[in-house]
Amino acid sequence: MKKGTPPPRLLGCRGCGNVIVEAAFALAGVPLAIEEVDYGAGSATRQRLLDVNPLGQVPTLVLEDGAILTESLAILHHLETVEPSTHLIPPPGDPHRKDFYRWAVFIVAALYPTWTYGDEPAKWVEDTQGAKQLRESTDRHRQVLWKQVEEAAGAPWFLGDRMTAIDLYIAVMVNWRPGRKWFAANTPKLDSIAKAAAAIPKVAAVLERNFS
Repeated sequence: MKKGTPPPRLLGCRGCGNVIVEAAFALAGVPLAIEEVDYGAGSATRQRLLDVNPLGQVPTLVLEDGAILTESLAILHHLETVEPSTHLIPPPGDPHRKDFYRWAVFIVAALYPTWTYGDEPAKWVEDTQGAKQLRESTDRHRQVLWKQVEEAAGAPWFLGDRMTAIDLYIAVMVNWRPGRKWFAANTPKLDSIAKAAAAIPKVAAVLERNFS
């Protein structure tokens, strides 16, 4: 980033997926301006989000040149380009790279949609009973998926001896349904990874601001 250039602007909401991006930028030491928005229908700030992301989803990153980046994993790739020393994504030739991509994409492609459709089921199913069933079924399916992630997890980090962006996803997402108590009881390796990431001061500050 050139001197005097305003930092990229991250549109997000407290405790949402943007927290993963915030934590990554904090670790990288890359400046980031955070704009709080409410993506809910009828909110006063929703239009600001729609103006840059028609899906109305966070995180949405507005770069210094006005370009738009959406999707947390794409934003983390951009960060790795801007500040390669962050090392949150294994570089080409690293033996962990294929496992990183397998499980990072699993998280965003398989796990994330369970909240997309389960958090606000009435958006997708008009019938009240159907919406209730959608919420319950996505909650159950999420637990099955997390147990698959648990089976693949290493220690002390997901990929073993090195921290990656996957650990940031875990540190943030254990705060969402089914909640910290469930993870502690059912996925002890993921619970340990989340605690290890949360013990890093820069990550801890981001988590405290979003979940305390």
